[in-house]
Amino acid sequence: MSGRRASARDAIDPDEVLQALTTAVVVLDDGLEIVYFNPAAENLLGISVRQAVGRPLRDVILPADELENLCSRVLDSGLTFGIRELTVKAGDRELILDCRASPLDAANGLLLELVDTERDRRIRRELDLQAKQRLSRRIISQLAHEVKNPLGGLRGAAQLLERQLPAPELKAYTQVIIDEADRLVALVDGILKGGRPRPETVNVHQITEHVASLIEAEKPQGVNLVRDYDPSLPAIETDRNQMIQAYLNLARNALQAVGDHGRIVFRTRAQSNVTIGGELHRLVLCLEVEDDGPGIPDELKETIFYPLVTGRDVGTGLGLTIAQDLVSRNGGLIEFTSRPGRTSFQMLLPASSTSAREQHGGNRQ
Repeated sequence: MSGRRASARDAIDPDEVLQALTTAVVVLDDGLEIVYFNPAAENLLGISVRQAVGRPLRDVILPADELENLCSRVLDSGLTFGIRELTVKAGDRELILDCRASPLDAANGLLLELVDTERDRRIRRELDLQAKQRLSRRIISQLAHEVKNPLGGLRGAAQLLERQLPAPELKAYTQVIIDEADRLVALVDGILKGGRPRPETVNVHQITEHVASLIEAEKPQGVNLVRDYDPSLPAIETDRNQMIQAYLNLARNALQAVGDHGRIVFRTRAQSNVTIGGELHRLVLCLEVEDDGPGIPDELKETIFYPLVTGRDVGTGLGLTIAQDLVSRNGGLIEFTSRPGRTSFQMLLPASSTSAREQHGGNRQ
């Protein structure tokens, strides 16, 4: 028995164990320079091991004062210490981390473990958002029914009037009423109720550029549209028309937010290990619309995706509801952050219909 245990210990490579961990692990020397970075740390902090090793901790995580103080206490005392819910920035991402630093007995350094608490918060937000989305669909269905009823009456009245009109040229006007009533019914059925996605292989920049061409034609001269694309993004399987409609709704919201003068950014990025609808996806593509408008009022943030919710004097309050519904039908999600001077809506679309859980036979730490 002891021989088998010894052979198992010999077969285990500690480096492989660290590589397989889903917890971000950073090893620092006594000068707080990075000497090791596991793949989970690369994904969390958005920097490769090659770029990170040899750099001071404060070059990668900002602000670094609290983390450096934590590490100094560990090095001075030889004990393990931690910090909960520390807000930091890594690259252009803001993170909320639980941090634990432990001394390394075999070297003059320490091991820093970083856990992204935002992931749990995000899962809870998504579940809440899905519940809101189901409610929104019921409200939209009821709204569609209420809109179609008067349209049917309008169409019927136009048909009756057409029979009473003596001149053919006058009947042309009633035909316009009938045609427009039919068009509005089709619009209610097709947009408000949504439709089943028809996936095709799409480069996401076909979506953003199509919308950009429409916004360029609509925007005032004082509005600057900036493109910030990652050209290396892979193609995905999604309904191109539905995603164009969803992204266009986000872009038009941004255009209304900035008014006659402002800046709108179309940005595309890849994100790793993102949870959507309770499923962890290894790769998700983010199509973002950012504006420098006044931001979303605090009292609207919890209900912004509800139908008929709007912060403007004009507008239906359906644009975001429809966009969220279309994206969710394609397995994605829309999230947002907002403060005065910077509002960002992100369309998150899985790069594959297969989640990380399915790829690994349902085993996920």
